[in-house]
Amino acid sequence: MINNKIPEQTLALAGLYQSCDVVSKIAWNGNYNENELLPLINSIQAIESNNVEQIYLSTQSLKTGLLYLRKQIIGDIFNRSSETRRYIKSLQILSEKVLDSHETISTIQILIKEMQDDSNIVTTDDKAKRLSDIYQETLSLFEPRIVINGENMYLTVPIQASRIRTALFAGVRSTILWRQLGGSKLKLLLFKSSYSKQIDQYIDLMKN
Repeated sequence: MINNKIPEQTLALAGLYQSCDVVSKIAWNGNYNENELLPLINSIQAIESNNVEQIYLSTQSLKTGLLYLRKQIIGDIFNRSSETRRYIKSLQILSEKVLDSHETISTIQILIKEMQDDSNIVTTDDKAKRLSDIYQETLSLFEPRIVINGENMYLTVPIQASRIRTALFAGVRSTILWRQLGGSKLKLLLFKSSYSKQIDQYIDLMKN
């Protein structure tokens, strides 16, 4: 039964790892790639979609996340990021608190719907700024807050801070989606080889 969900679970995991990678690259060196943030933004806005690939726009849109996922769960243990593990743990804790708060979920849904109806929100950065505001109005109210490591020269730039919060928002979305699809830390451990094969299949398809 688990094998039937591995392709979808792998995409949700790739979304989570892409979120963490985006946060780290911006926070440490100001490296921002709009194409990496777009699928994360779409995943937040597509709150009613059941098609996992469409939630992230496409499998191709998660190439960065798939490559980073493979490196972190399958690659050499010495190349794995303790920072990413901390972010994922923090996102899991935050996700659990969100799921326990029907009021927060309802508020987020209302605010995202209002955002989608606002014709002034057009560009990627427009969306990032608004999602950052929603994050601050809802998710950042839960304790403990997620602490971001990085360089102040990047963390204190308003648009970069908005992009980071948006990526964290998407990380919560991916964590919840992973859980809804039946994913768990135990299953990832038990079926690591199956996930590894699925990651390679996705990456191979992108080469064609």
